[in-house]
Amino acid sequence: MIARFNIVFWFESIIHSYTQVFFSKNKILGVLLIITTFFDFSLGLSGLLAVIISNLLALILGFDRKYISEGSYGFNGLLVGLGLGLFYEPNTAFFVLLVVAMLITVLVTIATSGFLAKYALPYLSIPFLVGIWSVLLASRGFESLGLSQKGVYMLNELYASGEVWLVNTYHWFNESNIPLVVLIYLKSLGAILFQFNALSGIIIAIGLLIYSRIAFSLSILSFLVAYYFYLFIGADIDALGYSYIGFNFILSGIALGSFFLVPSKSSYLWAFALVPPMVVITAAVGSIFSLIQIGMYSLPFNMVVLIFLYVLKLRIKPNSKPEEVAIQLYSPEKNLYERLSNAKRYSNFKWQAIGLPFFGEWSVSQGHKGSYTHKEEWKEAWDFVIMDDDNKQFKNEGDFREDYFCFNKPVLASGDGVIEKVLTGIEDNTIGDSNLHQNWGNSVVIKHGYQLYSQVSHLKEDSIKLKKGDEVKKGDIIGRCGNSGRSPYPHLHFQVQQTPFIGSKTMEYPLSTYLVKKNDTLKFKFFDFPKKDAIIKSVETQKLMTSAFHFVPGRTLTFKVNDGTENKNVTWKVENDMYNNRYLYCSETNSKAFFVNDDTLHYFTLFEGKRDSLLYYFFIGAYKVLLSYYDNLSVKEQYPLHLLAPSGLRYLHDFTAPFFQYMSAQYRLEYISIDDDLSPNKIELHSSANLKLINKITKQIDFKFIIKNSRFASFEIKTNNKTIIAQCTE
Repeated sequence: MIARFNIVFWFESIIHSYTQVFFSKNKILGVLLIITTFFDFSLGLSGLLAVIISNLLALILGFDRKYISEGSYGFNGLLVGLGLGLFYEPNTAFFVLLVVAMLITVLVTIATSGFLAKYALPYLSIPFLVGIWSVLLASRGFESLGLSQKGVYMLNELYASGEVWLVNTYHWFNESNIPLVVLIYLKSLGAILFQFNALSGIIIAIGLLIYSRIAFSLSILSFLVAYYFYLFIGADIDALGYSYIGFNFILSGIALGSFFLVPSKSSYLWAFALVPPMVVITAAVGSIFSLIQIGMYSLPFNMVVLIFLYVLKLRIKPNSKPEEVAIQLYSPEKNLYERLSNAKRYSNFKWQAIGLPFFGEWSVSQGHKGSYTHKEEWKEAWDFVIMDDDNKQFKNEGDFREDYFCFNKPVLASGDGVIEKVLTGIEDNTIGDSNLHQNWGNSVVIKHGYQLYSQVSHLKEDSIKLKKGDEVKKGDIIGRCGNSGRSPYPHLHFQVQQTPFIGSKTMEYPLSTYLVKKNDTLKFKFFDFPKKDAIIKSVETQKLMTSAFHFVPGRTLTFKVNDGTENKNVTWKVENDMYNNRYLYCSETNSKAFFVNDDTLHYFTLFEGKRDSLLYYFFIGAYKVLLSYYDNLSVKEQYPLHLLAPSGLRYLHDFTAPFFQYMSAQYRLEYISIDDDLSPNKIELHSSANLKLINKITKQIDFKFIIKNSRFASFEIKTNNKTIIAQCTE
């Protein structure tokens, strides 16, 4: 097992060192890049040795194997190795110098990453620049190094390989009537790996297309903007050709248009808008570097990308467009589809959850920007009452406070916190009267966090038993609904605010989890804003559900699985990472399903691993589960498209996705049955995953979950061609 692990580690650390040059972890792209570098064997060997040495040095220095395997410490070394392999003949002095160069590059990589991490900025290829400049400038006096003639007699080198087809292909791409703009693009693409020919460029372009349609399109479009800007300003277009500096525009387009920023109209526009400044910077830097007779390489790319990313971090509203990628998935498409899904899933998400301040079913008599009192600085507030089936707030004639259904009902803490202010001793009004001198009536303000407070007002006289400084938990009773203050009839006023005073101006803040009742059906709301006249109720969790989804680190789940052809056992273990993110882990398939459980709601956030694993199906089927049970309740959600749509099916969609989408992936969960409302032992849930192409379902997966004795008894997966049944044995 150790030997196998080491082989996997070294394979990934090597291949990812190549793919990281293009901000990728795609192994097909990596293989094509390695092949391309070996068009010149000694150059390819120099690059490969540089990667191995760099990763070995990082390992010896004790750095995280995860980052080493991702190529984080190897890709700059690769570029230095390829550059040196181009300039010098391979001899003993060269290989000794290669080791020294890798040591310089790795140390600069670590130091630069540590420094820029304080500003949440990438180090890009800065270590490559320092490494290759240091060696090239110093080696002018190293007589043991022999200058290489690579590229001067390229056809002779290809003939020496014995592959006639390779020579013919090279000749076709470099001497045929290919349009100049295409030829320069392909050569610029090849130049990224120090391969100054169109054949290398087209192989890299194929790899880019396989890796990402978005990155591929941006590489072309960004280059075209640069090419035609050179023509427009009358600059020497040959500079793009003979110096191969065009790769700066290609890399910056990919980096800003799709990798560090979420692909969108805005990211594309900024990627293109920054090309002219980069042209100017390239010309200026080129003039300076020509004086010392050394190449500027990727310096313009590093300057423009780092400056722009730093500028974005200084914005007042960091989520403005163009939007930075929050969790890097090393795929422009995945980054985009995750963001599109999360924009709907977490549109109002706040880390500090504020819930409803009551039990049971209430109605919103006045919402935000209300018709009566919720105006100007106090517009983001709610008034709640209780209505009967006839939409009346009271029994009898409603002449007395006690006639109102909400009067004297418990008022709860909407979240964990500390009592900040208490105002009490104010009499309840008779029906129809208002106390305008003591506008808020009996009130309580709770501090939930930094600049986050909630206020309940118009409480019943003498119902508040708490004092300033008392700690409360969500759901604790803090008073009772009354009719004090500016309140002609009993109701509960609730607001969220940034300051600790009674009557502070309100702030727009969503309520975390609640249900909306309409036409005898319930709809679950997650961090949303109750609307006027909505009938809402707080979620009451079901112990059977909370126990089944109680995934604590160390817990193990074992299933007997039958897929119609074989029986096997599958085991998952609950683990957490260094950031305390919890996930289910299947060692057999090396798959992870990350999740969040706030004791009211279980929802999955990210999947890594094989799409044919049982864990993947569980992730899809239990994507979002309210840990309760209500008849006629359904929970809906949108998946990131890449979770359901195979890459081939969404191939064309990827090109248009930053601008418009015609495919979607939908999740729906339904609560089917419970055997006993008071003391249940069995709950059945059904869910479905649908892939839609222009509103037509093209793929559907159905799930059935049986929860029994506070654990998963079984779950069933039905696809178009098979049925999988998993029996849980814990």
